[in-house]
Amino acid sequence: MVYPGANHTRFEHSIGVMQMASDMFDSIITKKQNLLSDELSLDTSSIQVYRKIIRLAALLHDVGHAPFSHSGEDLMPLLPKGHIGYVEGQEKRYEHEDYSIEIIKTVFKNIIEQHPIIKVEDVTALLGDKTVRPPKASLIIWKDLISGQLDADRADYLLRDSKHLGVSYGLYDRDRLVSCMTVGKMEETEALRLAIEEKGWHLAESLVIARYQMFSQVYFHRVRRIYDYHIYRATKSVLENKGLCGVYPSPTQISDYLKFDDWAINAALQEGLGDMHGAIIINRKHFKCLEKTSDNPSEDEEAQIKARAQDYENQGIECYLDDKASTSWYRLDKDIAIEEHNNIQPLSEKSSIVKAMNEKPRLLRLYVERAREGRGR
Repeated sequence: MVYPGANHTRFEHSIGVMQMASDMFDSIITKKQNLLSDELSLDTSSIQVYRKIIRLAALLHDVGHAPFSHSGEDLMPLLPKGHIGYVEGQEKRYEHEDYSIEIIKTVFKNIIEQHPIIKVEDVTALLGDKTVRPPKASLIIWKDLISGQLDADRADYLLRDSKHLGVSYGLYDRDRLVSCMTVGKMEETEALRLAIEEKGWHLAESLVIARYQMFSQVYFHRVRRIYDYHIYRATKSVLENKGLCGVYPSPTQISDYLKFDDWAINAALQEGLGDMHGAIIINRKHFKCLEKTSDNPSEDEEAQIKARAQDYENQGIECYLDDKASTSWYRLDKDIAIEEHNNIQPLSEKSSIVKAMNEKPRLLRLYVERAREGRGR
């Protein structure tokens, strides 16, 4: 599960997202240039500038990921008081987007601003940078191309992961998705919003279903989930053994954070700095899944599996109760927009399947050390 090719795979994905965002943008401009020119005062020159900004944001959107991607999210430090995202009483952590934004504003600033018009804030604004107010307010309508229910990121990773894993769960018609991208007006505010043409709403539905299938069959697979845990524990040990209190440096220490990549953590695991969980990863002797609940367990099911976990812990047997295999397949508050005659209709009004997919699963799995799995029964 630890392999030096991870950096290459992420770069391949970033290139794919950049191309996907470019194709979506071009498709929209081809169809809606007159509308955009009227509403946003876009001319040919500004369209080309926006295209460059979108490509840069798409290419660099994941540059702040920790080693081994999302398994490192829980090792990012807590937000300090005074941070724009800090909430009293909540333990909110930095996210990889915070690191991406900081890297772009420091490491890539001079490169980006060699362009006579583009500023680094134009790029970070599309990634959710709350500390800047982009000078081009009309640029923000393109934010959903980078981060939204129908963004270039998920559109690319579904196809790419399906290809590399040799499965068909995440497949959909990419070319038709691109050709159906458009913009429409919100009925209440008349604000512009990215959308799918009405003739392609079944395609939007298929993309949501593809995401559901990939999460339920691949991303939440029991073996993949336990390796997330082992990577988290092993990396935490590496950081502790390097005197970092078990968390990565914050975005304010971006040069120190950048010293940690897949290669650095892999080398530390080979040196034994990952302790027990590092050895588990290297030898591929992961904890075994002994029990699991239904996707939406009753209170009794949850109580039983938690009691079993406590039973193992009382006997000094290390176990892991995975209660984080949960995601929202579809958020009704961020409905995909379907455009018909320049007006917007939510996808959930078109698709009864999508409307029913807003429930979050709460699957729990209990894992135990392989050598001791027979004890505690």
